[in-house]
Amino acid sequence: MDIEKFYAKCFQGNVLEAIDYLKSFENNSEDILELERKYIHRFVTQDEVLKFDSEDPWIQEVLKCYYKYYISVLTNNDVQESEKQLTISLAKTLMINEGTDLDEIETKLESIFREKGYFFLGGRTTPYRGPYIWKTTNKEDFLVELPCGNQKLTVFFISEFLMLSWLHFATFGRHHAGGWAKEEGIYYVNTDNKEIDTQSADFQVWFLKHEAQHLSDYAKYPNLEGAGLEYRAKLVELIYYPDTFKKLETFINQSKNDKSLAHPYAAFLIIKGLSNVFFGEEFVGDLEKWRAYDSSSISKEALNLFMEND
Repeated sequence: MDIEKFYAKCFQGNVLEAIDYLKSFENNSEDILELERKYIHRFVTQDEVLKFDSEDPWIQEVLKCYYKYYISVLTNNDVQESEKQLTISLAKTLMINEGTDLDEIETKLESIFREKGYFFLGGRTTPYRGPYIWKTTNKEDFLVELPCGNQKLTVFFISEFLMLSWLHFATFGRHHAGGWAKEEGIYYVNTDNKEIDTQSADFQVWFLKHEAQHLSDYAKYPNLEGAGLEYRAKLVELIYYPDTFKKLETFINQSKNDKSLAHPYAAFLIIKGLSNVFFGEEFVGDLEKWRAYDSSSISKEALNLFMEND
């Protein structure tokens, strides 16, 4: 069993299919069986006893509203109807009109969480809603090399999370957004609340260059959204990441030909584009076939795809 394929299905927002994938294998280890039980309790029988990193009853009620929404959308319920129910439940918690717009509700939540000592970032991590709620922020300035020049930026290191949106919930914390770019700089998610190795490949490429490319593109292509932004940032990862095949494997597992899923669709476009260059085929998902090529040639072609898109 390929555990990353399992998590890739969760990443694509299809938890029930992921559970079926787990069940399809015989003689699983106790760890895998325990993982299956956790997913059954959270998403099938829905009788998990949820834990909160806050004793505040109001905060717990808000988190419960989002948890219920996550379970709904991740088990193939209608997204629009799920958001409607989320709006109603949050409005009740805030004791305001149930017809209030969800964006307006999250603005009110941001204000209240700030009073309680927390930062709150609402909105959508495509394709679902789901906030990031944390307590501590520290910042540092960087100068980042990108394919088309250098990008100055400020990194906000954020930690002590109450919530990390839907992907964290869908994978029991195995995967989550590593950060995001805003006008004031980029945010780095530190879930372990420990000192960050800013010289590591993951920080320098997976996070710093990826998010710096977003920041650059916001200025250069203000109308570019979703998969377009992720396509360019993921190509930058492939250009610079020292372990090319590890990055390729990640993108192969993430890939899904679904335009509504920004990250999986961007990964799909990259593998599709490179497959055409190296194999003359639509999509080559067998990593061993890619190993027939030198990693530097793959990085070079990723740069070519990036420049063609610039």
